[in-house]
Amino acid sequence: MPNRVQTSPVAPRPLPTTAPPTSVTVQSGDTLGKIAQRMGVSADALVQANVGRYPGLATNRNAIQVGWTLKAPGATPTAPANPTQGSWQPGGSGTTTGTGGVAGTTVRPNDFGNKLAAGGAQSIELRTKKHLDSIEKTGVGTYYGDHSSWKSMDATAKQEWINSNVKPGATAPSAGSIRESSCIGWAMENVGAAYAAAGKTERWSEIMRIVTSKGSKGMDLAKELKKDGWQAIYWNPDAKNPSDGNAEHSFSALQVSRGKGYYGVEIDAQVTNYRPTEGKGTKQDMSGVEKLRDVPFFFGLAKGGMHTFVGRKGEVNEFHWAEMPNSTRAIEQTPLEKFGWNSGLIMVPPGTWPKD
Repeated sequence: MPNRVQTSPVAPRPLPTTAPPTSVTVQSGDTLGKIAQRMGVSADALVQANVGRYPGLATNRNAIQVGWTLKAPGATPTAPANPTQGSWQPGGSGTTTGTGGVAGTTVRPNDFGNKLAAGGAQSIELRTKKHLDSIEKTGVGTYYGDHSSWKSMDATAKQEWINSNVKPGATAPSAGSIRESSCIGWAMENVGAAYAAAGKTERWSEIMRIVTSKGSKGMDLAKELKKDGWQAIYWNPDAKNPSDGNAEHSFSALQVSRGKGYYGVEIDAQVTNYRPTEGKGTKQDMSGVEKLRDVPFFFGLAKGGMHTFVGRKGEVNEFHWAEMPNSTRAIEQTPLEKFGWNSGLIMVPPGTWPKD
């Protein structure tokens, strides 16, 4: 009987495995759910990881577009998905609690500010474009003012108005699809989108509750933003000689110069004397306006909150509350140096105001 050589069994060679992708470029036919499955993550986690770059995901995760690049959670730094409630204290890196982060984590305030700025700027662009594109295509936009005659129409009258204003051959939108807005409503809609982009929806819900309970006033919103590290910039085209002769503007400038703030908000910087009143001898100073042109997104108010707006890159973006759904003037953009109001406050996200 021949000797048999006893050998150790050979373990089967493992099949090669492919790690889930860290980023995916959206192709035709993709859905957010399919991409999340491909990456081995939940759809919620995928939204949270990418909402800073694509703020629209905060309100409609099915609106992904071909060509977008979605990153897996952890591929890039992201804001915490479930921040705890409280007042965030901005500062350097370190352990924080409240709206800036979760206890025991390290938070970089500039990350928060940059995400706010990117989300707010994109919100302004997308919402303005949607309204104007709708008017161009159908004759009817996506917004109406809460002080317009549209507000008082019943459902039948609204639909009749739409039918009489829609362009020939265009599909008429339903009356229910047109949104009511105002200067404060428009501002809060875009600031809210900024908070969603930064992953701070719980904090924004808290802000909304506080501000609306006090009557939806611009100063109350500014004070809440200040708690979150937004910087307050006082603006006044001619600090000593207001063009409308209203002493409120020169008085508020004096209070700011004495370190007393603006309606209870401590001021971090000033943009003043960029549009001197003719014949009054004020020397023009464009340095503040030039800095504002580098700020990607801001919230602002005029005359103690009588009017509110948002803006980007030195341009005020405001909503006019008396405009009808077919008005291209409902949402108007104006450089600050040409803006008709004479003093107020601009709040910029943390870390976005240019350093001297």
